[in-house]
Amino acid sequence: MEIAILCNDVAKSGFFCEHGISLLIDEETIFDTGTTDVAVKNADELGIKLNRVKRIFISHGHYDHLGGLPYILKRTGKVDLYIQKKALIPKYSGNRFTGAPYEWKKIEEMACVHLLEGNAQIDGFELINDVPTVEENIDKNFLVDGVHDLFEDEMNLFRDGILITGCAHRGIENILGKALEAHDVKTVIGGFHLKDSDFSRIKNVLDAFKRSGVEVVPLHCTGEKAIGFFKNQLEDKCIIANAGDLLTL
Repeated sequence: MEIAILCNDVAKSGFFCEHGISLLIDEETIFDTGTTDVAVKNADELGIKLNRVKRIFISHGHYDHLGGLPYILKRTGKVDLYIQKKALIPKYSGNRFTGAPYEWKKIEEMACVHLLEGNAQIDGFELINDVPTVEENIDKNFLVDGVHDLFEDEMNLFRDGILITGCAHRGIENILGKALEAHDVKTVIGGFHLKDSDFSRIKNVLDAFKRSGVEVVPLHCTGEKAIGFFKNQLEDKCIIANAGDLLTL
């Protein structure tokens, strides 16, 4: 699998970064779109033609994952867009709105929107939504409908041994465990949402990675502390990557 990192919190020299994530998979699939137009700018820097894209998957309803949709859709044209129906319920962090920074009707005009409910199989991808969670591991400031957001809208991708996550709000160890029930996972790439986690939680995640023997590519909200720890402990099984990097997994 060929993956271009179009958006990440850190970029290699000559590329743009922002709080967000966007991955281009085998030239035809985009997973998440970042916050603004950074993914498009980096695609241009890499010489990538986004009009080859056939489908877009959105991991969940936070701005740093779907904020860049209008910019990308201007380049891709009216492609298939897959998102969980619950991702469109307004989301907040405390009193701050954290959902789409535009009217969703605009997206419905620009893309062929498919609202999903639960797991799905689409064009060779397994979309994993039914992940068990541990409520205390999710930031209590995240709210939906005025109650603690347990990210029932969150979905992850699996194909060809690669597990792809957006933020892993429901716990990267839980997502990996669910994927392993049906698949041979060789590599996990994406945001692991450990930037505010204590060391014991990070250590538990490391143990899960070691037990399964997976290679990891931590991005976005994983956090510098966790990324450094994983690299130190996993060595070659932890790949450090930034916006602008091209990976073969």
